Amino acid sequence: MKKTLILGVLFTLLFCCNDQNKQEREYYFENQTSFFDLRNSDWTKNVWVRKPENLKMIHESFKKIGYSKLNKLIFKSEKEFLVQNIYIKRNFWELIDSLQLTYNKPETQSKYYFEFWKRRKLEDNDSIVFEIIKELNSTRLNDSELKYEPQFVNDTLVELLKIEFDNNNLNSEKAEFDFYTLKNYGFNQSAYNLLYERSEYSEFDFEREKLKKELAKSKELKPAWLIDNTK
Repeated sequence: MKKTLILGVLFTLLFCCNDQNKQEREYYFENQTSFFDLRNSDWTKNVWVRKPENLKMIHESFKKIGYSKLNKLIFKSEKEFLVQNIYIKRNFWELIDSLQLTYNKPETQSKYYFEFWKRRKLEDNDSIVFEIIKELNSTRLNDSELKYEPQFVNDTLVELLKIEFDNNNLNSEKAEFDFYTLKNYGFNQSAYNLLYERSEYSEFDFEREKLKKELAKSKELKPAWLIDNTK
């Protein structure tokens, strides 16, 4: 009888704690920009990223921040590379070079390159893809040679990329600046993650609870641009 009573009390306490935690959990509004699915989607099925104007915007925005700062986006080895979850068993630069050489030259195309350019033509983005490939190949991602065109740059995307990738000289002042950048752009859940769920910001002495109160709350959790990297 005593054991049954103790177990009952224990489970009651556990469930009460769980309910309390559930009630106390807070969500924050996250701005869903046109390019938001770059973070939270399967690129092989993403329609938005295939539109020529969007590819141009991404490329020019990447050039503004500097492709060299975005090396973490692509894992490269001698015989293969990985982009997001897309694994390609080829040398990155050999592939880029071959794609450039085979564009609009069906007589030089193996099955792989023929199908690649066929898909691009069907999507009506072959011209911009070729333009990007040619520029990357000629500069080999040398930032000093990659001159961006300001009219095509998305400044919001650039600021988000800076927060995530350009943080070698991160300090308390820059950390708080990044928080307010996210908040002012409407990325409240990302700003919350910066305070509590990002390892590179964890060492800084924020007034975390005070800053958290400035964020716009939401009734539901939606994907964040700046994701949790502590787990």
